[in-house]
Amino acid sequence: MTPETDPKKIAVKLCEFARTNFVAEGVDFDEHSPLSQAGIDSFALVELVLFCERVLGVRVPDSHLTGTNLASMSTLANCIAELARNSPKTS
Repeated sequence: MTPETDPKKIAVKLCEFARTNFVAEGVDFDEHSPLSQAGIDSFALVELVLFCERVLGVRVPDSHLTGTNLASMSTLANCIAELARNSPKTS
């Protein structure tokens, strides 16, 4: 699988996953919403990282799990896209 490198497409997938699994119905949530205000806690963040690895095909090193990268789905998507662009290509 070739990882997605478009941050907008990644953000859409992350938001869909979060809405399905973590965000309460009726909560106004989009790619720019602060994750903490959407009710996404540390357990949900672990699930998001696993989603990135399993579904998006991008391993997220601990060094990238920063407040800046985890501020919103948009910032996380930018991080994932950068990691995907810099990952070794498989044939």
